Formats: sequence, structure tokens, C-alpha cells
Amino acid sequence: MGAKNHQPTNRKITGVSAWLSQKVGEGVIFIQQANNHLEDAIILGMDKLHVEELVPGLSGHPSEHLDKAISALCQSEETLDKIQQGFLRLSEVAKAEGYKGNPFASKLHEMKLAESFSGTLVQPYINERLWREVEERIVKSNILDALEWEREEFAKLVQYTRDFTEVMRQCKEVASNEGGKSFVDAVENNEIPVRQYGSKLLTSWNTMDCMFMYSTLMMTELFYKLNAYPSLMEFDPINQGISAA
Repeated sequence: MGAKNHQPTNRKITGVSAWLSQKVGEGVIFIQQANNHLEDAIILGMDKLHVEELVPGLSGHPSEHLDKAISALCQSEETLDKIQQGFLRLSEVAKAEGYKGNPFASKLHEMKLAESFSGTLVQPYINERLWREVEERIVKSNILDALEWEREEFAKLVQYTRDFTEVMRQCKEVASNEGGKSFVDAVENNEIPVRQYGSKLLTSWNTMDCMFMYSTLMMTELFYKLNAYPSLMEFDPINQGISAA
């Protein structure tokens, strides 16, 4: 996930920044793994109907795969704690290095990065509402306070994770006591709110991951401007099929 680690101050914090970015990536992975295990449980609950040749290695009882989903969700919650640690360490190191912020932060709007990055570095287009929210935080409070806001936003995912974990436990109870088909029926007939809580968690993670990427782009561009380095938009295409413009 090195493409989205923050560079708000100087190279001395690069390792800390990369570690934080890595934890964000791991959080996304664990959430997707949990959902994949849920899908496996559903497929097995349906006796692999119409997909048997597509999943030759899939076996076991649905409850076993729901256990794996619960385990992955627990890992994601542990990762959220590490993300908190990462943000705090980033702030601590920046302050220890005497970093006060970026003098160009208040003029971030004037750089018109959304216009430059949308459809180029950000594909296929920028989520304007989310971009503006991140941009406003940086403009009004500079780098370190904006990072503190990001840390608090990630903390909100803990309860969403716990809620979905509880839903998975309900699914496991049905699968264990009543069988795989009853579990699938409970999900598909909306007797257990899997999609409601799953949607809240998955979309929240998507939003936070996107926010983290946007923040990285803005803060990196500010760092480059401060040090008179080339803009993110100034790079040599790796082949004729990629344009820097």
C-alpha cells in the first residue's frame, strides 16, 4: 500500500507513514475476507447448487466458514486499534521533528487539485463531497489536526465491526442448530439483517479508504510544493498507453 502513505512533513517519518498505510490496507483485506467467508457459507448452505465445478476445493459446514468470518472481523477490529496507534505515532513523530504544519495548507483550494486529479490520478472521477470534506479540514486546521480528524473517523468503524460480528454470530447459531439451508433462508428472507449491517460496514470502509487516499494526495502535493519538487502530475508515462496529462 506504499502508493498511499502520507508525506506531510519530511523523510524521517516515512517509515511511520508507511506502517499506518499498511494497517489501513490490512483492515480493508480483513473485511473483504470476512465477506468472502460469508459467501462460502452461503454457497455451502445451498449445497453448491450450479457452482459445484467452480468451487472444487470448498467443503465443510457453513458454520465453519461463519467462524472464519467472525475471526476475520475480529482481526479487522484489532487492526483498527493499530490504525489508531499509527495516527498517534505519526503525530508524535511529526511534533518531535518540530513540524508545525504546511504554510501552503490554507491555500490548498487555490491549487485546484480536484480539477487536475479527477480522471487522471483519481479514476474515473473524484467523489466531490468526500474530497471537499478532506480539503476543508486541511485548509481550516492544517496537517496535524486534519490527521487527528481522520483518526477519529476511523474509530467510528469499531462499532460497525462489532455490530456485523454479532450478526455473523446469529448466522452461525442458525446454521449450527437448524442447518445450512435454514441459515441461507434466514439471510435471503431478511430474518437476519446481514445486508443492512454488512452494507454499513463495507461502505464505511470504502469511504475511509478513499478518504485516506485523498488525504495522501493532498498532503503529498503540499509537501512537494513546499520543497519545490515536481507535482504529482509531473511524471514520465511508463508506456505509450499511459498519459501524464
